[in-house]
Amino acid sequence: MRVDAADPSRTFESLGPGTVSEIVTSGDWAFGVHRQGAGTPVVLLHGLLTDSRVWIPVMAGIRHEHPVVAVDGPGHGLAPARDTPYTLEEEVDRLADAYRALGDGRPTVWIGHSMGGMKALRMALRHPSLVSGLVLVDTQPYSEPESTARPFLAMVETVRTYGMSEDLARMVARLNFHRSFQGSESARYWIDHFRTLTGERIEQACNSVYTRGDIADQLPDITVPTLVVHGSGDVPIRPPVAARYTALLPHARLVGLTDTGHTPPVERPDELLRLIREFLESGAQSSPTPALEDQ
Repeated sequence: MRVDAADPSRTFESLGPGTVSEIVTSGDWAFGVHRQGAGTPVVLLHGLLTDSRVWIPVMAGIRHEHPVVAVDGPGHGLAPARDTPYTLEEEVDRLADAYRALGDGRPTVWIGHSMGGMKALRMALRHPSLVSGLVLVDTQPYSEPESTARPFLAMVETVRTYGMSEDLARMVARLNFHRSFQGSESARYWIDHFRTLTGERIEQACNSVYTRGDIADQLPDITVPTLVVHGSGDVPIRPPVAARYTALLPHARLVGLTDTGHTPPVERPDELLRLIREFLESGAQSSPTPALEDQ
């Protein structure tokens, strides 16, 4: 295990004052890590094709009460891409090593959006001693239907061959953001980011997500308090999917965000921050009865 200072030219200064950006390695794995504060941190895991910048409002909103660590997965943010296939389970095992290397290895709350939520669920199943609570944002435990995996992986191959065009970047934005958000300055910021993606950087991460296994039958084993947050207009993962898997978690509460697409950390940061703060302030306790609440 090694922790290296990040290349100063690639640090994310926008993550806020006092942020320490590092590359944490475990064997031949490397993660980008952005830390604020000392002590057992809340861990933030971003979704596919974004990076830790989606968590800027959350980091700013909780860092005075809770140390926080935002992690860039392979091929995202500061983390170099992997050049061979891997599974989400393999990544989570190395991520657990990285978390232990960063501090005392005490259990904490893992907050994951989309792909990050898939990792958070697997962390709770594979390394339960590291998890005291979960916040799952627009994610799911099921395998990807071939009808959606095939076209997405074909898009990745297109990016590998021809690069990410403006049209493809806008298509990614339409999948991620509610139609009412499409013309915003924030949406434009992320479209510009999507244009910078290369096939070499995203290929293996996309493969790990779109060829993942189904872990739904293991969810009853996750007994920590869990907050599930889901956009009412999510296209890649429809709201009924969230309701279905929330019912499998013994201590979970489901909150729906109206007029919100697949990416609440960007689209509805204030509402998401409020829900996360309430969850953390409650000691990560939640009702044992799943309930859908519109916000």
